[in-house]
Amino acid sequence: MDLPFHLKALPPEALDVLRYFGTLDEPVSHAAVISDEVGLSERTFGKVIRRLVTKGYLQMDGDQAYRLSDSGQDAVDELLEYDAAFPGDKSVRKAPVQTNITRRIVVAVANPLVVGQATPLHLGFYPASADQSLDQSADVVVRLTLINAEPTRPLEAVFQLGDEAETQSFSITAGQFKQVRLKAQVFQLGPNPDDINVCGGMYVDLDVVSSSSSTPSLSAYAADITLTKEAD
Repeated sequence: MDLPFHLKALPPEALDVLRYFGTLDEPVSHAAVISDEVGLSERTFGKVIRRLVTKGYLQMDGDQAYRLSDSGQDAVDELLEYDAAFPGDKSVRKAPVQTNITRRIVVAVANPLVVGQATPLHLGFYPASADQSLDQSADVVVRLTLINAEPTRPLEAVFQLGDEAETQSFSITAGQFKQVRLKAQVFQLGPNPDDINVCGGMYVDLDVVSSSSSTPSLSAYAADITLTKEAD
């Protein structure tokens, strides 16, 4: 007997949630109870519940309560049958303990900008301080959005961020306006496609002039963002 493919496609924590529902006389439970009983962090719980609801195994049943659907009950029955046949494959899984660390993002760009003139923009992160190290690299995406400047589509900078300083460069061009707004949003990616954590960001208003006889000097703007790592 093999575990059905549709259950193999679920993360291990989702299988543990289904096992938990299989122990209930009435297949409905509150979010906080599910999280405590299965041993999930808030972030992991959100990821798992979204997956189970999207797949149709769970349904919302009032404020922060979830009910096992008919297809969810079928999945529980299949999972319990598999566990009975292969008890050695069943293990109690606890989500890793996670902790937040602070990292500083920086944007360096000319201020003021000159209308119609392509201008370099440098984006990056300061090195990690000794007490805020990542231990292992994090997949981080920074989305840059410009108002009153080109390109009009958001720019994305992808970092495999370690503890060292990291930078990437782009080119932007101001339009016929008095100011350009630059917005940077930071996201940390997890191992699963839907595991995306919003880390913070910043916005900067840059002045715009019609012409300049000299090359404007770079101005730097920085803000703290929050990353997540597994605790030791």
